[in-house]
Amino acid sequence: MSESIINKKRDEYGDWQTNLPLAISICEHIKSQGIRPQVIIEPTCGQGNFIIAALLTFDTIEDVYGIEIYKPYLEILKDKLQKFGKSLDNVNVHLYHENVFDFDFRQITEHVNGRIVLAIGNPPWVTNSKLSEIGSDNLPIKTNFKKVKGLEAITGKGNFDIAEYISIQLIDNFSSENVYFAFLLKNSVIKNIVYEQKAGKASLSNMSQYNIDAQKEFNVSVSAALLTMRLFGGHERSCRVFDYYTKTLLYSFGWAKDKFVADVDNYVKTQVIDGASPFIWRSGLKHDCSKVMELSKDNDQYVNALGEVVDIEDDVIYPLIKSSDVKGEVIQKNRKYVIVTQHSTNEDTKLMKEKYPKAYQYLVDHAEYLDNRKSSIYKDRPRFCMFGIGDYTFKKHKVIISGLYKQTSFSLVSEIDGKIAVCDDTCYMLGFDDYDVAWLTLHILNSQPVQNFVNSICFYDAKRAINKDLLMRINFLPAINLLDRQTLELTKDGYERATKYIIQHSNAVMAQQCIDFEAVRAEYPNGIVNHEKDADNPLLKLEEDKNVLISLVKNDNVDLFLDGTARIYYTGKKFPSTVALNKLYYFMPYIKRRGIRDVYIIKIARVGSKHEVHPEADEKDLRLVFEIEKIGRLFDKYKSVHLNIWETFTDTTISVLLNSFCKGQT
Repeated sequence: MSESIINKKRDEYGDWQTNLPLAISICEHIKSQGIRPQVIIEPTCGQGNFIIAALLTFDTIEDVYGIEIYKPYLEILKDKLQKFGKSLDNVNVHLYHENVFDFDFRQITEHVNGRIVLAIGNPPWVTNSKLSEIGSDNLPIKTNFKKVKGLEAITGKGNFDIAEYISIQLIDNFSSENVYFAFLLKNSVIKNIVYEQKAGKASLSNMSQYNIDAQKEFNVSVSAALLTMRLFGGHERSCRVFDYYTKTLLYSFGWAKDKFVADVDNYVKTQVIDGASPFIWRSGLKHDCSKVMELSKDNDQYVNALGEVVDIEDDVIYPLIKSSDVKGEVIQKNRKYVIVTQHSTNEDTKLMKEKYPKAYQYLVDHAEYLDNRKSSIYKDRPRFCMFGIGDYTFKKHKVIISGLYKQTSFSLVSEIDGKIAVCDDTCYMLGFDDYDVAWLTLHILNSQPVQNFVNSICFYDAKRAINKDLLMRINFLPAINLLDRQTLELTKDGYERATKYIIQHSNAVMAQQCIDFEAVRAEYPNGIVNHEKDADNPLLKLEEDKNVLISLVKNDNVDLFLDGTARIYYTGKKFPSTVALNKLYYFMPYIKRRGIRDVYIIKIARVGSKHEVHPEADEKDLRLVFEIEKIGRLFDKYKSVHLNIWETFTDTTISVLLNSFCKGQT
């Protein structure tokens, strides 16, 4: 059999056979959890190593069900089973030479009769589009089982792993039975299964992911794991992650309220940073023709990847930063240069003909490469055009992060040898004209709270772990007060100017993000939070990990807060959507020209109107209403703080607030 035929068969049938020692190890792990199955189901049993391992491990098995499309594998399994001899006299083995996609699982469910079932196996690690590509018939019936929209299906979200399809089939068919589940799956498939638990559609519990070394076990480079769970007994929305070989608990991922995150515990601690970036993250230059467009420098001469010396106008050549160059806090050197043909994606490149004739002729001479770029984005665009280019490309200072590597540190690049540096499309960047703003931004992004937050939402086994959606969630404001100006090497004026710039941009973004009071009232018909029992506790102590909302008090209410008799607080007609409403716990009034001092507990937070106490007010003029009670002073004297949101609110935690004053920031 030729190698190409072997590879096709392996792709078509997901032929990564689980070795017997690993199969036995997995069965022993399941047994150590106190599980004693009476029924074994393997939906793509292959040569049957899991079935053999189960028979060697469990003495409680009464029925075995194996399904396999490839008949030679079933013959191999039958030979293995014959070696058990009389020890299988009390075990009924049912082998089906069928395609699992067409299999009627009622043939099994009708005979389970409440017994303990273990669904175990290693379904194919291949996608439906890959099987279509190789012309395989080993495909599920054409169905949009993930319910993606038409455009998403066209652009790739309709593509799915065969293993995911099979897993969902098992979950759907056995969710009402006493079934345990243990499948070897790609981590991406496990993530998708957990993701679908947002609505708690399936009754899944005890979800655990045990990471394996797929290179060692299957000689394939992919992130994979053993997923174990019960198909009954709860509606868990998160999954614990372990090292399979040491059984060490690493972290948990899944849903934290309405956010799907990579590390639930760390996210809960850093969720105050989850909001909106004050600046738009951009990807770098895209040209898809490195042989022609990227240059190296050799003895003061530019040379392209074809080995040709390139003699063109220097004004169109820029230092290029690629993902592999993004190292350390400051990037001072580059390895490559790039020819930039436009200043915006719509600029006509024919303008180069007069302004940069040598460069234009160079492009024409190499048109066979540029005109045959495969990506459709160049179609009906100016000849020799680029993408990922705009005013931001030509900013003097850029904060950059690689989108390719599994690290979350940011770097700063300014001009190199007097020329503006640009980055390629494997990087994401923010561009600034002001060095102090760029420097402060760099330190905000590399601060421990932001790094912890990014790590909590970043799935490192994804194809591109760092992406624009992730970066656009970083709210700079909660981290600013944690920075020590003295360590930033910025002057006082530089720090204040940069801070003001970032706060202004943050407020501009958040001004567009107001909550819909009607929607909030519909979501929380019985009130947003209720801490009346906590407020009545005479031993109530300040909890530093709880959220605190600092809010500017209008002049006509100041006296009530100065003497501590305030019992209610109304927000304005607008309230920022970036504040985590379900985390509201403490309230601190900000008094103009004084600052903050006193802490109140929010007994009840709800949607209401001033009409409740002022009959002349419009009852449709909705606000947030906080019923509050003073519990003491956080500081002996009033302290000034930045009101980061609209110069009216700051949403933070008690610990972050205290730390900011310990570091001398106000």
